[in-house]
Amino acid sequence: MGILNINDLKEGMTLAADVKNKHGNIMIKQGMTLSEKHIMLLKAWGIPEADVEGADRDQLHQEEMKTVSPEVIEAIERELNEFFPPLDGNELMLEIYRIARRLKIKQVMES
Repeated sequence: MGILNINDLKEGMTLAADVKNKHGNIMIKQGMTLSEKHIMLLKAWGIPEADVEGADRDQLHQEEMKTVSPEVIEAIERELNEFFPPLDGNELMLEIYRIARRLKIKQVMES
């Protein structure tokens, strides 16, 4: 099980827990296999994350890193380090850094 950001969800993933809205209402039940429509609905409902079977952020990060050369990753991290202070223990800033790195990697892959 792993809690993934809504932007990391993929069609075919299975929910490890019910997805609830901010009022506690169940939007999608545990055990459902996500379709593209489910993911679009979760985004529309403003759901930020979901608990998915067999996946976690570290695993996703490692898979992303395999798609880009080490030189490009190093250049991206050098660029981001100019904007980010030391991140030790600051979970919020670590998450923002992770998202920024992921977006930069995505930009490189699309160009």
